[in-house]
Amino acid sequence: MCSFYYMNHHYKHRHTIMETKIIRVGSSLGVIIPKSVAIEGNFTVGMPLNVNLKNGRITINKKASVRDGWAKAFAAYAKEGEDEMLLPDYLDAEATELI
Repeated sequence: MCSFYYMNHHYKHRHTIMETKIIRVGSSLGVIIPKSVAIEGNFTVGMPLNVNLKNGRITINKKASVRDGWAKAFAAYAKEGEDEMLLPDYLDAEATELI
């Protein structure tokens, strides 16, 4: 195993290089991800991934969630006071007639 660090976009990243092997999974092939790499990368069983092949190199990345960044955006809205309710907690007689 070999580890090294590099800087990218002002963040410190740790890279771990480990030897692994390709295994047969049904009629497909699979790659064994060592436990330490899975823990460090927060990879879990069943997690959707993107697999890319370019110039003889395979890259595996976590598939971005549709809701990535939502928590941060909603927190910013709340901080700015933009999270006021659009509808009241209750419906008056006039509103119930519209439903």
